[in-house]
Amino acid sequence: MTTIVHDTSEAVCLSAEHNVYLKPIAKMTISVALPQLKLPGKSISNWEVMERVKAMVAPEQFSALRISKSTLDYIRFEGEVENKTVVKSLLTRLDGKTIKLSGFTDVLKVRAVENKVDFPTRHDWDSFFRDAKDMNETLPGERPDTIHLEGLPCRWFSQKDSQFPDRPSEEVLIAVFQAFGKVRHVDIPMLDPYREDMLDKNFSTFSFGGHLNFEAYVQYQEYCGFTVAMDSLRGMKLMLKGDDGKAVACNIKVLKRDAPVRIW
Repeated sequence: MTTIVHDTSEAVCLSAEHNVYLKPIAKMTISVALPQLKLPGKSISNWEVMERVKAMVAPEQFSALRISKSTLDYIRFEGEVENKTVVKSLLTRLDGKTIKLSGFTDVLKVRAVENKVDFPTRHDWDSFFRDAKDMNETLPGERPDTIHLEGLPCRWFSQKDSQFPDRPSEEVLIAVFQAFGKVRHVDIPMLDPYREDMLDKNFSTFSFGGHLNFEAYVQYQEYCGFTVAMDSLRGMKLMLKGDDGKAVACNIKVLKRDAPVRIW
């Protein structure tokens, strides 16, 4: 899912040729504790609580605010803002504060924290390769050198003026991710009809309809290219800036390695 980006000041360019950038993820979790409902038929409006939360951060605004969980005891929101620098300011306005709803004597206590990044760590990949018994660190793919990505938008990585605009290109993928170091090889499973058939994804060589995103493997020549890429992608989303200056962003996922990756 892509979202419109109004402020691109924190974006870092990956490929000027393909207009692809990295933009920091700025998300927070907001929990609002609910009072015990003592009168039958009395209820608390999730919408009203959300509007109060929005009012608490004014004049700043959330770029997205959604309910992630709702129980009798609390409502949990996931909020996102345009820039990382705004997060601390919003946490100060929310965490430890209270909300007073009309018709209720008890106040609602608010807690807010910045979201933790779900991303592989250096310990994850170092321990995986250290403990694996069937790995040969002299061979590509059997050492920390390959990144496994999911959620890459097909159109962002297609060749310009291609007759298949929904078809990602290995050449474009290399051009973007070589910003971190020399790429030895890439693999886009979507482009292999035999693997798609095995996975029962109803792949058609001539039609990429329905394939909005794709997964890919990017293998670096050197360990330093791999580590620079991992460190750079942590806590980031991808952003595409159009020729008209308008920008959109999307979340991608970098997966933990749980098996050797042998691509040639």
